[in-house]
Amino acid sequence: MRVWFYNPCMDESGWLNKLVSRLDPPYCHCEVQFVDDVSCSIYMGTKAGLRARCFDELSYDCVVVPCSAKQHAAMYAAATSIVAQQVQFSALKMTGCMLWVPVVDDARFTFCSKLCADILQSAQVLEPHTDTGKVTPSSLCRLLQSRPVPLCVVPEGPSLALDFK
Repeated sequence: MRVWFYNPCMDESGWLNKLVSRLDPPYCHCEVQFVDDVSCSIYMGTKAGLRARCFDELSYDCVVVPCSAKQHAAMYAAATSIVAQQVQFSALKMTGCMLWVPVVDDARFTFCSKLCADILQSAQVLEPHTDTGKVTPSSLCRLLQSRPVPLCVVPEGPSLALDFK
């Protein structure tokens, strides 16, 4: 599982992106990407969507999120459900998050970092007490980078022992 974070420093025309990134540097947008390269995201004026895509590593930074197959499936199911519900972008919710202004919770509306945090939280990759409505792209990156990384991934089924005779 990968989470991509957009840094608008090289964006010559995105004044709004730069404004958002200045409120909580350095990022203004994020997306989750599954192992099949399908990404879940939402943009201003759109609904949540899933699509296969590549990311420009000059503008996006990636955080790899270790997860089990069961967690990955739960996050994919959460993303698919959000898209099926046609959840829309909310400038009000995004602004409330950036300025710490209380906003009424309404599941029909979201913004990029809340979308990503909700998906991650659905599989307990983020702590259940995390207030996803107050997670900015940059704070999500910091949360993910501060997580302990497991030394190994434990398989979720029977394993085959190797014989070294």
